[in-house]
Amino acid sequence: MASVNHSLFHADYKSEPYWWEAARPDNALATDPPERTEVLVVGSGYSSLSAALDLARAGRAVTIAEAETLGWAASSRNGGCVSAGINLGKGIAGGQGDKQNNLHTALLRESLASYEYVIGLIKRESINCHLEQRGRFIGAFAASHFPDLAEKAAKLNDLINLGAKVVSREQQRAEIGTDFYHGGMSIKRAAKLHPSLYYKGLLEVCAEAGVTLSAETRVDAIDGTKGHFTAKTSKGDIAAEQVIIATNGYTGPLTPKLRKRLVPISSQIIVTEELPDDMARELIPAGRTISETPRITSYYRLTPGDRRVMYGGRARFHSVPPKLSATILHDMMTARWPQLKDAKITHSWSGFVAMTSDSLPHMGEEDGLHYCMGCNGSGIAMMTNMGHMVAQRILAKGQSDSIFFELDFPGVPVPFYSGHPWFLPAVGGYFRLRDRIERGS
Repeated sequence: MASVNHSLFHADYKSEPYWWEAARPDNALATDPPERTEVLVVGSGYSSLSAALDLARAGRAVTIAEAETLGWAASSRNGGCVSAGINLGKGIAGGQGDKQNNLHTALLRESLASYEYVIGLIKRESINCHLEQRGRFIGAFAASHFPDLAEKAAKLNDLINLGAKVVSREQQRAEIGTDFYHGGMSIKRAAKLHPSLYYKGLLEVCAEAGVTLSAETRVDAIDGTKGHFTAKTSKGDIAAEQVIIATNGYTGPLTPKLRKRLVPISSQIIVTEELPDDMARELIPAGRTISETPRITSYYRLTPGDRRVMYGGRARFHSVPPKLSATILHDMMTARWPQLKDAKITHSWSGFVAMTSDSLPHMGEEDGLHYCMGCNGSGIAMMTNMGHMVAQRILAKGQSDSIFFELDFPGVPVPFYSGHPWFLPAVGGYFRLRDRIERGS
């Protein structure tokens, strides 16, 4: 049984996101909601802001209703890794036949388009969020995983020219200062950013475009039909012609049909104190973001300025105190980088990601409500672009050429599941065991 190692924590340790040091969530731009709006967006994450920006600039009256402080949830709690073509979905990439292959290709191309969209948005809106297009490295957790990465690299290059390259175990020190992995794959077209500053920039351009930002406005019920909705909120009723549900990992009883298709999983993150320059350069020489191949995966990177490590993963599949999850993550981090054994933790926090049973994000309509959700832990590019695509569909009166609108949104295959993932500790334990067996440890 793991216990807290108090010696790991810096004197200035905080149990909150490191990103908040530069851009803490606040309600400075918030106002009370109106009695009537053309489009009501529930949630204020990346997809919400992206959709609201497009709609407002097209002349629509848009209101965002956020139950908490603006920016409080996953948009300021994630790792800031921006990728394309990585999260392909179970059963799609490995499917047989022309139909499956065509679907796989379409999903890959739209994933790449999402990456390009968010890069273009940041540049177009002059959002200062430490965007760095320095690529990604995916480490083979077990020797048996390496051939799959080699095959995947070839497919990614063939279908969407992602700049994927196979990296042998003998070569991997050029990518990451460890021998922990059995080689891996580098990807040129990947990036990282400061998630809170990205959120702050999006929020500000939305306010400039005329979006009404209503914080601490919980939506308790939505009645009516398209064109004639009434949202009952903690600050009064709002009449709306269209509603977008963009609550992702925080989807609750407001939309029970959607909630039953999502599994909210807590992801925990730590950040170290500043490291010596030579050590930081040794850890990730090319400055890439890092991920890996096991079922229970980790993701990590250097923060802006390349002096601190941000390390994220699944310390536990149930709620544990921040210092305990931080202790577990520190152990996981030093298994990969033993040279960080004395590095102190300055920040630790958690947030929910929304997983789906097919590992794909989804867009569509449910009971007349538009939705976009299920980012599966890779949400910056996909959620930003999905918000854009939902907005364009509204403006085009239901028309869209996005492949994601054509996908069925499957439920979670657990009897009587209603949104509370009681089964995660058992499933997580089983996956960890499988990972250990495959690695041979």
